[in-house]
Amino acid sequence: MKTSLTLQKQVLERIKAQGVKPMPKGYFKAREYLLWGLLGVLVAALAVGFGMIVFMVKGADMTLFAKLGLTATEKILYTIPFFWISATIIVATIAYVNFRTTRLGYRISIRQFILIAALVATGLGSVAYASHFSEFIDNIASENVPLYNAVIPLNTNTWFDPEKGLLSGTVRSKENDNDFTLRDPDSVLWHVTGNIVKPEGFTFGTGDTIRLIGTAKDNDEFRAIEVVNWKPN
Repeated sequence: MKTSLTLQKQVLERIKAQGVKPMPKGYFKAREYLLWGLLGVLVAALAVGFGMIVFMVKGADMTLFAKLGLTATEKILYTIPFFWISATIIVATIAYVNFRTTRLGYRISIRQFILIAALVATGLGSVAYASHFSEFIDNIASENVPLYNAVIPLNTNTWFDPEKGLLSGTVRSKENDNDFTLRDPDSVLWHVTGNIVKPEGFTFGTGDTIRLIGTAKDNDEFRAIEVVNWKPN
């Protein structure tokens, strides 16, 4: 008992000597709210990531890949959304580390956290995909984030990668079905030529938005082999 009192006295004397002051209760409450708020943001990001994985996988068109002459390896690489899978794993890891710092963090094991995170991501991610929010994110990123287009090797959802044979845009002028100009999303004016195959009964004219499969040439020339009507994913 005497030893305990001596130790307590030493601790109190050290606290007094170092000028240590207790943190106000409000600080811990604010910290807890901040941690849970951050966790909410991370969960939302996790859901978006899962929704984008579904969106990218469903957007992969194997028939289109065959028309572009891709190898089996390229088809696999372009079908699996490695970027979004990696981003989702990173966000999930950060979310777990953040959760462990909360007052309830010690009560849930990593296995339980993974299960809960997977269920939440699947549920909210499916909603994001079904509501076309994933498509919205993809379009915004494709149009405004150059790095995004660099890490997505072939985004068939946007149909805009001339170097890989995909071109989309609005027809500006037209001589005939095999010779016309097209303005792409970057405002580049392409001269499109070729013996172009069209779906049965499909017609297009000036002002129409279309998709093209073919080969990009020099001087903004595009040799098209097929034209496809624009249909939202």
